[in-house]
Amino acid sequence: MDMEQDNNILSDGLPRILPAYENGVFQALLTLPEAHAALEGLVAAVIEQPVKSVVLRNNSAPSRDISAKQEQYDINCAVDMENGDQFNIEMQASPMAGDNLGNEHRNIKWRSVFNLCDLHSNQEGRGLKYGQFARSYQVMLCNYSVFSEEHELVERFTFRNPEGKELCDAVTAIFIDLIYAKKIAKKPVSEMSRIEQWTVFFAFADKPDYSEIIAEITKQQEGIAVAKETLLSLSRNPDERARFRSRRIWLQDREHEQAVWLEEGREESRAEYEPLLALKDAEIADKDAEIADKDAEIADKDAEIAGKDVEIANKDAEIAALRALLGKEQ
Repeated sequence: MDMEQDNNILSDGLPRILPAYENGVFQALLTLPEAHAALEGLVAAVIEQPVKSVVLRNNSAPSRDISAKQEQYDINCAVDMENGDQFNIEMQASPMAGDNLGNEHRNIKWRSVFNLCDLHSNQEGRGLKYGQFARSYQVMLCNYSVFSEEHELVERFTFRNPEGKELCDAVTAIFIDLIYAKKIAKKPVSEMSRIEQWTVFFAFADKPDYSEIIAEITKQQEGIAVAKETLLSLSRNPDERARFRSRRIWLQDREHEQAVWLEEGREESRAEYEPLLALKDAEIADKDAEIADKDAEIADKDAEIAGKDVEIANKDAEIAALRALLGKEQ
């Protein structure tokens, strides 16, 4: 470990700056009262237009539960209030259980659809006509690539027919791929879009090698500057560091349990199916023996036929010789 890495780890064994993409830290960054400008800045970057105000609603305080992926939305907010666009913003730091590129991360996609439909349908009972419903956005920032095929930093999905004609813009699912951050960070900060700057911040705010870039980005957007100050404040808070450690241990325990369950499942399957496999192997061996016997019989028959062919050839030769002799006598 080099000196820069040593300096980045404090005596408690945790990073000097906590990772902004960790779920508990992410939620605090955007929901604490002093971080409101950060939430407004992120929403504006996502919808690519200025916003007058963003109002948090039905949101708990940053979770103190160490298992902190709550049933509640990570960040539920509305823009410019009365019937303004509404957002559910989530950070997905690692793939969901059972998800991988092999199954095209099906679970996180379907979960996004479920959350989006739930968010939009919760507008019932407000005395509104359907056309008055607020537009709903499900925003997933993922610290891994959800899509196996080539894709953009920001992927937006709405209701469209196979020809691409949009039904309406009532609901939109948005995926932001933080893996793009390393590529984006090679660009001059002045050439980055607002959402690209946020992507770099979330991915690298805790990385010493990117501190200069992060400092430049904070000069470009007030929201990111506020998010950075909030992150530094959280990182200096002993209680927040303890909660971060607890969440990390809880996640490792969960990964351990899943690995144990998988191993136990394999052992149970092996115990259940090995006798059946042995029986099948015995059946296959018997069949192989039968086939070998048949092959031997066929070989014997072939040898008999070959012997008969020789006898016939000898007879043909005798007949030919006799015919030749008769021909000479005549």
